[in-house]
Order: sequence, then structure tokens, then C-alpha cells
Amino acid sequence: MREILPGSVLSHIQYGYQKVPKKVKSQCPNCTKTSEFILKANFYQVNKKGLFAEASCSECKKPTVFVIMLNDDSLNHREEAGLYIYDPLATNGPLDQIQGNKRIPQDLVRSFRSALNVSQTKDNSATAVMSKRVLESVLKNFNGEKASGQSLSEQFDQLPENVDLSKPIQALSHLVHPNSPFYEMLELEREIDDETASLLMELLEGLIEYLFVLPEKIETLQEKIEKKY
Repeated sequence: MREILPGSVLSHIQYGYQKVPKKVKSQCPNCTKTSEFILKANFYQVNKKGLFAEASCSECKKPTVFVIMLNDDSLNHREEAGLYIYDPLATNGPLDQIQGNKRIPQDLVRSFRSALNVSQTKDNSATAVMSKRVLESVLKNFNGEKASGQSLSEQFDQLPENVDLSKPIQALSHLVHPNSPFYEMLELEREIDDETASLLMELLEGLIEYLFVLPEKIETLQEKIEKKY
């Protein structure tokens, strides 16, 4: 399931005290195009937590299932209901992103897949072993064979010398240059279409995650692991 953010809801209908999404814009799980969906909710099967809805993609015309989430807080405060779209590609999380990225070596994909599989079987010893292999594969990809025989700690110390972690941020400098079409769009000197608006939101999400969410997540996980041992 993939959440549909409130900004992608184009219209609502009233269901009791609550606004329920009627028309939304989202990436179609079938054709992957950004499309519009007019939801047909089954109010006869509603329960306290939510209800199902169906809609056809405006591009490929194939049907898609949505879940409208109702909760007590939303009802009491008259807020909008939460909305999720059934997207098979979103169910496996990071594994799907890794398998679809051609820049990631296949040995790393295999190692991560194995680590994920053994973790789901609750085999903690095997999970530890496979996690080490994933770390070794990541470091080898950037440090090369010259790091062979070194400890993981030494290889991590070398990592900043072999990968430019600032490159994705520096690339944005060219994108937002005052003479660029993108900058003109931000200054409302150039029209912005629906697809570009969607890409812009993805860029903002990626930037925030890269600069704030990911560093904090790694730091928090490190602290939790250190406290365990």
C-alpha cells in the first residue's frame, strides 16, 4: 500500500462529518504514469476503520483498489480521511528500489535479498552474518579491491575518500541557476504542468530525506545498537 498525500486529492465528498476523497492524482501502479482516479467507494461495507474504493486510471483505464482510512480523531476533528492505493511495487520496500537500480552491483542485491529473507525467518545469527556481507559489498563497491583484508572500521574510514557524498547536492546548484528554466518556474516566470509539479515534490522529499531524515536515522540506529551492547 502507498499513501496518497492530501495535496494529491483533487476533490472530496461528504461522509457524515468527514471529507472523503473523490478524485485524486497519483502514479498508476499498472502503467506507472501520473493519472487521475475517480473513486467509487463501497459505503455499504464501511466499518469503523475504513472502507474500500475502486477507480480506473485515466491513462491505461485499468482498475485500481484504494483504501480510505477512517478514525476517531478524524471524525471528532472533522479532518480528511486518509487514503492509500494498492501498489504491488510498494509492498517490498527497499528491495524493489534496489533491484530496479542498475547502478547497484548484483552481488550487493543478492546479499541484501539474502539478509532480508533470513531476517524474516527470525534466524538472528544468519541475519548477522548476511548483514556483514552486505556491508562488505557496499564498501567494496566504493573502496575497491585495495581495501581487501582491512577491517570494516578501516574500510568505513576510507569511504569518504572514494565517494563524493556532496555530489547530489552540488548538482542542484546547476538546476536552480538564475538563468535556468527550473529557476524561472520557481519564480513563476514560466508555467509549471502537473508532471513537473509532481517531480518537484519528489525532489523536495528526496532533499529533505538526504539532508535531515537519513543522517538522523543512521545516528539514532547507531545509538540504539551501542546501548544494546
